[in-house]
Amino acid sequence: MVRVCSNCTAIDIDQLEKLIPGELEVECIGECGQHEGKFFGYIDDELVITDTEEEFFEEVKVHIRR
Repeated sequence: MVRVCSNCTAIDIDQLEKLIPGELEVECIGECGQHEGKFFGYIDDELVITDTEEEFFEEVKVHIRR
């Protein structure tokens, strides 16, 4: 499961939903203002913070394969 906040991360929510249909929760994750300019969210209850959206999507793919 992946959880991201549409207000505090710049991740393209629509693109992420296409990558993991049915495995995405969009809600407040309690990280507002802490990682400005980064792409982040919880992947399987682990906070993942990356410099680019592509890196975040790669992290999602790695966790899905487990």
